[in-house]
Amino acid sequence: MPLESRLFVKTSVIALVLTFAWGAVMAIGESMGHPVAPIWAVEHAHLAFVGWLVNLVVGIALWMLPLARGTYPQTQGRYPRALPYVAYGCLNVGLVMRIVSEPYVAQSGIAAAALGTSAVLQLSAIALFAAVAWVRTRPPSRPAAGVR
Repeated sequence: MPLESRLFVKTSVIALVLTFAWGAVMAIGESMGHPVAPIWAVEHAHLAFVGWLVNLVVGIALWMLPLARGTYPQTQGRYPRALPYVAYGCLNVGLVMRIVSEPYVAQSGIAAAALGTSAVLQLSAIALFAAVAWVRTRPPSRPAAGVR
């Protein structure tokens, strides 16, 4: 598995552990009569979806999708060298910015700007991944009998 894929996958595992720890803290707090503000459940869901699931899917897809040797000969068909690192940074910095800023958007213009920036970063990450996935999702060059 390429280093870039391992980076996404290991980050997803860390996010999975953090998601369950966060969920446990919220459940324990509520069981002791300390209700959690609804926004923290939203942020918990973002950590689970983006932090765990999206990182896992991107990491495995970058590893497993068919190679595009003609398009990316310098990396034996995977992707431009810097692209996964830029996507990783945009996705995960955007996630942290969202988790930190969203609960405070109503009180702070800085938090609102950070939330908007986080959205742009995460959209950029997915657009970069989609560009690579699009090129690498192609029919086989020599299809087996019966494959279209």
